[in-house]
Amino acid sequence: MFSRRGFADSFRVHSVSLLAAETHRDPTRLEYSDKIILPPSCLEKLAHLEVQYPLMFELTNPRYVQRRLHCGVLEFIAQEGMVYLPYWMMENMHLNEGDIVHLKSASLQKGRFVKLQPQTTDFIKVSNPKAVLEQSLRHFSALTKGETFRILYNKKKYDIGVVEVRPEGAPFAPGAPEAVCIIEADVEVDFDAPADYVEPPRVSPQSASPLSTSPLTKSPLMGPALGAPVLDGNSSDEEMADAKPFTGSGFRLDGKPIKAPKANANSSLLHGNSGAVS
Repeated sequence: MFSRRGFADSFRVHSVSLLAAETHRDPTRLEYSDKIILPPSCLEKLAHLEVQYPLMFELTNPRYVQRRLHCGVLEFIAQEGMVYLPYWMMENMHLNEGDIVHLKSASLQKGRFVKLQPQTTDFIKVSNPKAVLEQSLRHFSALTKGETFRILYNKKKYDIGVVEVRPEGAPFAPGAPEAVCIIEADVEVDFDAPADYVEPPRVSPQSASPLSTSPLTKSPLMGPALGAPVLDGNSSDEEMADAKPFTGSGFRLDGKPIKAPKANANSSLLHGNSGAVS
């Protein structure tokens, strides 16, 4: 079913891991992205329609119409009447193998700001979470408020929630889905504390040691601030003077250089740090 102004149809949904098993492909590239796989007939229809490129789609579960996600497309090789989704998308939309999903073409503004929330503190403990996120988001086309996407790093899965999104242009219209395109977009990123983070008990001033109150060791995770050197009893005064906390420097999702971001007073990743992402 389609009109000149857009594409819309319903499909039976299956996970991309099933396709990977059937075609002997590595499931990693299929699973850790927001790209879906559609039948060849969809490409033929889209070629005659007025749609925005890069192609974006809105997915709706007819049993939970409030559950909407936005995504891109990877290939047009699915069997007719079927669509393959990464499993994290099926989880977000409460879909099981063989369920029906509604799909329609979507026109999304480029993103200007997103707030993300790691679901576990494990993600913040990786050596360079900013670089991991930069690399992982290159496989994504859009972000929708309320979704929880999944990435893979060092053979471990990490779930990242989307708390807030803001478009480059006009604000979202009332009732419109809050979703943005992140392809070739200059996006400022802010981080909430991990969903499972527990505030440590307060230490009384009498029992606090000088090291425990050092700006370099203040962190919601009770460890060194991200980007700060680990200080030990052998650290010199010069090393301490040169120590700098994580500055939240900007990065582009496509890896290209960007202009230096403006200084931000809140420069900790877990304390409202914002960095420009393109």
